[in-house]
Amino acid sequence: MNKKTIMKSLISLLPVLVINTASAAVFNFNYTNLGVTGGSINDSVSMTSGGINVNVQAYTITLDTNGDVVLSTALTGSNGIYVSSSTSGNLGVVSDPSDGTNMDGGNSSTDLDEGLLFTFDQVISLNYINFDSFTSSAGDDFNLTVDGVNILTDFNANDISPLATGVPGQFDEYTFNNVAGTQILIWADGDTDSFRIDTINASVVPIPAAAWLFGSGLLGLVAVARRKDKS
Repeated sequence: MNKKTIMKSLISLLPVLVINTASAAVFNFNYTNLGVTGGSINDSVSMTSGGINVNVQAYTITLDTNGDVVLSTALTGSNGIYVSSSTSGNLGVVSDPSDGTNMDGGNSSTDLDEGLLFTFDQVISLNYINFDSFTSSAGDDFNLTVDGVNILTDFNANDISPLATGVPGQFDEYTFNNVAGTQILIWADGDTDSFRIDTINASVVPIPAAAWLFGSGLLGLVAVARRKDKS
């Protein structure tokens, strides 16, 4: 077999050599899965599902002159992530003891918008988010920022986007298309918005398989071909 034949054979395998790890992972944020006490306020929480780890932190949020998100220092101590005592689980934000435990929007320089930053240990594709206390009667909507880029602004089931769709008949659940990254920020703005996060469903984005194989194995095969050509 000559070098050209070997190279053609390897190139023909390229579309096949892909790790398909796109099985869905469900992150149900109840206190048992998070390993914390129900009804507690935490600096951060984390859990693993389907081989994906996620760390969650709470922030207050402002916008710069370009409309881009500016995160505060992560909320800690008596402020932070509220983990419900419900066995079904949900996450809220406490940025001030008088502000309640829902993630909500602010209405002044002291009452700021609140958000939860979900940091995954690998690139994920966001499949769906299930909210809690998110209703049409209250006029709730949410904002979504992915890897620092604002994807959705003031979105709810009445809105139309190629990136997100409200599940019919369920104002509090949304499916997503072609939304991928490692940091997913869900936040509220405006004093009418108030909700929590129940569940996130995500999948690992498929990646090229074993690049080292083409670094060492390919060179080895070419070397073999050269020896055969000389013999």
